[in-house]
Amino acid sequence: MVKRLVMAALGLGVLASGAFAQDVKTVAGDLPGEAEFEALAGLEGLADRDVVLLDLNMLPLAWPSVEQADGTYTTPQTCEFGMLDDVKSISVPTGSNHLLMDVTIGDAVHHPANGLSCEYSPINGGEAPQDWARMRLSGCYIVRDVSIPTARQLVLNPLPGSACGLYE
Repeated sequence: MVKRLVMAALGLGVLASGAFAQDVKTVAGDLPGEAEFEALAGLEGLADRDVVLLDLNMLPLAWPSVEQADGTYTTPQTCEFGMLDDVKSISVPTGSNHLLMDVTIGDAVHHPANGLSCEYSPINGGEAPQDWARMRLSGCYIVRDVSIPTARQLVLNPLPGSACGLYE
């Protein structure tokens, strides 16, 4: 058991240093997806310890629950355009009741590629400016796949952009 913990710690150290321990998976797409009650295929394909470069667009029906830096939670009804500050973690509505996903963003100093932003989305339409918005989650993460009764939970933890080949 101790040997396994040491090996896991060494593996995370290699990833944190920017060296590639494995291939980087890229998951990009829109939430909610095209198929009702199904997650994006790219999310379904993630496994424990995968390194993933994430770029998800969340339309208002799929806006996430956000944990702010002070520990409070909110589900935005509107958003100001630009990066959302003070975001600690988010729960992403994957579209499936059998796939849950929580993402820790990381701090801007060590994880500048990671973030949640509010962006212009002309496909939404509507009367008010906030109706023309989408949230975008992007960055470099390592996946922890947790089995829970009747579902899986993906817990994504921040990695520096260099682990995904960014900023080289």
